[in-house]
Amino acid sequence: MMLPKPQILIIHEAGPATEYAKVLEKTGAKVSVVTSFEESNELLSFLHPDLIVLSANMPEGDGRLYCQQIKASMANPRPVLVLLHSSSDVNERINAFRYGADDVLPDPIDTSELAIRILVHMRRRQEDLSNPLTQMPGPNVIRRMLEQSLVSGKKWAAMSIDLNKIRVYNETYGDLAGDQLIKALGAILVDIADETDFVGHQEADDFVMITRLEGFEIKAKRICEQFDSISTRFYPREDLERGYLVSTGRNGIRRRVPLISVAIGVVTSLTKRFQSYIDVLTTARDARYLAKETFESSCIVTSEGQGVDTALGTNARVRKIDTEDRKILVVEPDGAMACLLQEILSLEGYLVEVTNSALDALEMAKLEQPDLILLESTLAASERQMDGWSLCKALKDDESLHKIWVVMATSHPDQLKALEAGADLYLPKPFDMPSLLKEVSLLLRSRLA
Repeated sequence: MMLPKPQILIIHEAGPATEYAKVLEKTGAKVSVVTSFEESNELLSFLHPDLIVLSANMPEGDGRLYCQQIKASMANPRPVLVLLHSSSDVNERINAFRYGADDVLPDPIDTSELAIRILVHMRRRQEDLSNPLTQMPGPNVIRRMLEQSLVSGKKWAAMSIDLNKIRVYNETYGDLAGDQLIKALGAILVDIADETDFVGHQEADDFVMITRLEGFEIKAKRICEQFDSISTRFYPREDLERGYLVSTGRNGIRRRVPLISVAIGVVTSLTKRFQSYIDVLTTARDARYLAKETFESSCIVTSEGQGVDTALGTNARVRKIDTEDRKILVVEPDGAMACLLQEILSLEGYLVEVTNSALDALEMAKLEQPDLILLESTLAASERQMDGWSLCKALKDDESLHKIWVVMATSHPDQLKALEAGADLYLPKPFDMPSLLKEVSLLLRSRLA
């Protein structure tokens, strides 16, 4: 797996600086050399070195004071400061640490010793900049890698990758179980990455992969497939057979939550002219949010102009959702309640139809294709009529209707019965209208693709 090239800055007189630069370049680092603090200040305005080697005795001033200045002015993670001091007095060298130096070495120093000491510092810095959970490169290394990609002139693809519904998984099984799932995703990414790819762990369940433009679609598809294959090991058998988790909200609201899946948003060097590494991350993140609109592992690729170009994954499909003229069908046997719901939902801008018959509701759903059905469980059941539970199951079993959101409002004491019947949300009666409107809005904004 590729890592960004370390950046080293040497501040010294011309002769020694050139000698030290030659040996440090052999460590694989990119080395910049300046001969004054003024040149260094200009360079540091845009360069973010991992390590600075500087002389304590510069013609223009004390290197120890410059260490102090860098430590006070540069934001974390600041560079490692290695001070080269010509004095053999132990107290002088000890005093240099008080100014902010991370290491004090003799000047002149044997170049082989300098190279080894610098490599040790760089190894420790890499460990410090790793994510503590996965030990993968963290956000500052991701930043460096993206910055290098932007100026490389090469064609690349950047993937923003995270897990869907990890919060509910943690609530159900605990944070330690969630951490194991995150580590499993990290291991899959490292396994799929080749020697020219970079994989970093931004935070929580948020990962970044940078790869060549050629073949990135295959890698994205492999991530989805491998995660879907391995994720089944992280559930008890009964939850896996049920096929969903139950999320508990305020006021006794219950909702069906799909099992964990992976969402990937991709941008490429052809997507647009990116202004910074932040621009890359935010554009890829926005594509990842589109991938989250399906409950399956999927990938969204943004093409030139930032339009949605491709959807990849396990039967993943993407569809733009019209935010206007959203239809709601209310199935409610109580006439007064039906009129109240129709009036309140209409005032919110929804197109609302009402019925008290399960069979009529099923026919209206096929004809009108509403976005959401608000369903009361206690519909009158007879030889011809279905009750609310049966209607819910019929809706979810129908291939043409199963993507319609179903909110079941009921006073039935078995809170899970509604979800087992296929409802997406259980709303206990009596409910307050603000809660209903909030839940309806949330469902319609996150409509299945």
